[in-house]
Amino acid sequence: MSESKWFPGTRADRHVLIAKTATFMSDPENRATIGFATTTPSGAWFDTAYAPKSTIYEAAYQKWADPATNSSTALDNLKDSEKEFFPIYRTFYGAVKGSPLVSNASLEEMGFPPRPSGGHSPHPVDKLFVDINASPMGNYTIRVTFVNRDTGKSNVPDYLTGVVIYYVVSSTPIENPADLAFSRLATRAPYELTLDPALQGKTLYLAGRWQNARGELGPWSSIIKIIVP
Repeated sequence: MSESKWFPGTRADRHVLIAKTATFMSDPENRATIGFATTTPSGAWFDTAYAPKSTIYEAAYQKWADPATNSSTALDNLKDSEKEFFPIYRTFYGAVKGSPLVSNASLEEMGFPPRPSGGHSPHPVDKLFVDINASPMGNYTIRVTFVNRDTGKSNVPDYLTGVVIYYVVSSTPIENPADLAFSRLATRAPYELTLDPALQGKTLYLAGRWQNARGELGPWSSIIKIIVP
C-alpha cells in the first residue's frame, strides 16, 4: 500500500491519525494484545525509540497549532520533530500491519486501514542469519551494526521487524547466548546502545537474532564483546 493511502498529506490530518494511535497504545491491555507489552523487545523499542520522539512531536505540534504560540520558530521546531518522528512512526505501522497479533479492528482503532481480504502471513525466520558488529562511540554508547548474511545488506527487510540485540556486561566470558539477559529491538542499522555510565571500562557481550512480525526469532549470531567506552 502506498503511503498516500494511509498517511495523510496535511499536518492536521496526520496529527489526528497519530493521536488515534497514541490513544490505542496508551492502554497496556491493547499493547499486550498486539505484542508490544513493555516486557517484550517490541515494547522496549516502543518505549525507548518511539515514545520519546512522539512526545517531542506532540509538544511541537501543539505550539504550532496554537495561535498564541504559532511562529516561524514553532514551525521550524515542528518540522524538525517530524523529521525525527515520522520515520519511526512508519516503522511502527509496518510492524503492526504485518503482525498476525494485530486484528483489522485494532488497525482501524489505531487509525490505520484494514488489511485486504486474505490476510498476511509473517515471513519465516528459522533459516535467516544475521551478523552483528560493535564499535565504541564514547559516552557509554556502543554503535551496533548488523548485516543480513544472505544478502550482505544492513537494512531491515520489509518482511521483518528488525534485529533483537541481546547483551549483558560480565566479568567472565559469555559463551551461551541464553546468558545475555537484556534486549533491545533495532529496526534499522546502525543502532546506538547507550548504557549506564557505571559500566564504563567493563566488558559487554552481544548477539543478535532477526525477528518477524509474529515475534518469531531467527538463529543466533555469534557472540561478540567490546569494552564499554
